[in-house]
Amino acid sequence: PKTPPPPVAMERKQADYSNLDERYTIQGERYQGQQYSHIYYTRLHHMRTLLHALVPSRKPHLPVTTVLGLEEGKDCVLVGTLYKHMKLKPSILDEYSKERSAIPLVKPHNFMHSDDNLILEDESGRVALAGAIPPAAYVTGVVVALHGKETSAGNFLVEDVMEAGLPPQTVLPSINEDKYVVFVSGLSVGSSTFNPLQFQLLIDHITGHLGDENEQAIASKIVRVVVAGNSVHIAPRFLNGQVIAFHFTCSATTL
Repeated sequence: PKTPPPPVAMERKQADYSNLDERYTIQGERYQGQQYSHIYYTRLHHMRTLLHALVPSRKPHLPVTTVLGLEEGKDCVLVGTLYKHMKLKPSILDEYSKERSAIPLVKPHNFMHSDDNLILEDESGRVALAGAIPPAAYVTGVVVALHGKETSAGNFLVEDVMEAGLPPQTVLPSINEDKYVVFVSGLSVGSSTFNPLQFQLLIDHITGHLGDENEQAIASKIVRVVVAGNSVHIAPRFLNGQVIAFHFTCSATTL
């Protein structure tokens, strides 16, 4: 009988990238909590200029005002940041309730609820929104320009929504071969639902130890693996209020 040919070694494709995560690294040993108010202010400041530029062509007959400058029944354009009040949004008090309650709390499939509502805020104040702006279509942090008027109840009745849109996209260089980036999340290593077999299958697939030659050829084109979150589960009783960060490094050049 003929001796089968030796397996072909496949070299993993390479891709250059710049690691820009240093700006998000928390400096120092103690974590006192990060404040993000300056990010919201800066975003509103820059987006306001773009949205003001839309008003002359979309709503040329309407004045642009602030929350503090609203007048009941007067049509205007209001620019600000949306805040979505979510009834099912988790809080630290929920975690405390789980620890103290003998009856497990029911975990929802998602955090959306029919009672969710939107609020618009700027530097001068905030106002609850009603009318033609469905809460399900927006999230907290979006900067918009709203055409509407203040009601006798103190809400802002929205008639139209103006958005700045996407910025000009950077022209990306073209490549002659496919290369893939894997995004994985929800591994929950250490939790009661963690499945070691599925985790090992994922590793074997990425490293090219599963499948036939065609599947291994596809795996060889994976140039990066991004672990997006919920990777490690540690029971709250072991943390004692500490915040623990993990850093993973893995290299698999040759399949």
